[in-house]
Amino acid sequence: MAMEKIARKIPASLRDHASEKLIDITLNSPNAGKMPSQLAKRILYYWQRDQLSTEVGLQRLLEASVILEPGKVIGLMAELGLPEIVVMLKETQG
Repeated sequence: MAMEKIARKIPASLRDHASEKLIDITLNSPNAGKMPSQLAKRILYYWQRDQLSTEVGLQRLLEASVILEPGKVIGLMAELGLPEIVVMLKETQG
């Protein structure tokens, strides 16, 4: 539920850029083995349909990238000027 709320808060004008950066974080992570295969399949599904920049696509990318590289995701959201999302991500990390 947290990633759904976070994905909704990403402005439409930033969704394409955010999705590209989250894809990079996910694909370049040395922690790829931590990603559940079902989540990887969902991301591939949305990627094949060019829907990773939609709200649900971003939600899946956020889920994966937070599992793999939470610090990088927080940094990305700060870089995009989204402090509210930074706070929300830090809260999900415990």
